[in-house]
Amino acid sequence: MKRFGSLFQMMALSATVGLAASLGGCSTAKKVKRTLDLNELHIQAAIAEDEGDWRKAYDLWNEYVEQRPQSALAEFRLGQAEMQLGYVRDAVSHMRIAHDLQPGNIEYIEGLAEALVAAGDTEALMTLLRQTAEEGPDGSGYIRMGRYAQEAGLYDEAREAFELAIVNERGESVEPYLEMASFYRAIGDTDQEVHYLRMALWFDRTDANIKARLTELGMIPGPSLAIQPEF
Repeated sequence: MKRFGSLFQMMALSATVGLAASLGGCSTAKKVKRTLDLNELHIQAAIAEDEGDWRKAYDLWNEYVEQRPQSALAEFRLGQAEMQLGYVRDAVSHMRIAHDLQPGNIEYIEGLAEALVAAGDTEALMTLLRQTAEEGPDGSGYIRMGRYAQEAGLYDEAREAFELAIVNERGESVEPYLEMASFYRAIGDTDQEVHYLRMALWFDRTDANIKARLTELGMIPGPSLAIQPEF
């Protein structure tokens, strides 16, 4: 009788283990299928982007996000598709989610900034740019701030940001001076454009692009044209 009871228990245990294994296998198969389906959506969406079919890309990324809502990449790519289709407010929303999921990702910061510029939300734009000014290589956050502020028509904020980039770099990089020169070109201040190009030339007196820009502005490139950068 005890043997029968023991045998019955063993049979019950074996059945339970078998059922668990079966259920586990089913669950694993579902996970694999879901992953394959998401990969296929990703591939097809990327192809649609390459072909310039932004409506199809939008539909595919939208479906991807519905299935995996915590994917920063999918939120970002959906936002890009929405920007192409003119759905600017929706793009801001999805770009913000991507940024919130991966706040240190420069591509997502810039994607959100572009969407905010397009939406005309300058307050949110400057908040984002100030909060992320330290993200990226030294000084690059202030250059990013200047570029998007300028794009949004916030010229005082743009000039201040480029000045901060120059101070932050302390004369070790030509980029902030070139950015400042381009800023002054955009607002039509030729004297200041020349001034910053001359400082940019200090870093490389043979730079053909800088010399060409100075020549266009009526300057004659020579040994004394470059001036030591201010910071």
